[in-house]
Amino acid sequence: MPSLDFSNEPKDRAKALLVHQKEPFNAEPKDLREFISHSITPLHLVYGRNHGPIPDIKESDYRLTINGLVETHLSLKLSDIKKMPRTDVVTALQVLASVAVGNGSALEIVVHP
Repeated sequence: MPSLDFSNEPKDRAKALLVHQKEPFNAEPKDLREFISHSITPLHLVYGRNHGPIPDIKESDYRLTINGLVETHLSLKLSDIKKMPRTDVVTALQVLASVAVGNGSALEIVVHP
């Protein structure tokens, strides 16, 4: 099995995080009182749970493809996406212990309008 390449990992992680593992990155807020005092988690308190290295994706090569059970299939470059109007959506992400997706985790996204 080839070794994993962690050379693209961010070098300046938030100081407010308690790092349990550097590679793959696994960290959570040190001060849970500060964490629960916010209704929306500030960026410096966002926890990290990675199962591998962060990929090196070149912006010019990136494409988002939408297909399947949709009326119109779509393929967008990142530059196309950046030209679109920005929309903020408040969501709750919950990671559940499961083997549903094959790596030991399942992701449930709850969207509250």
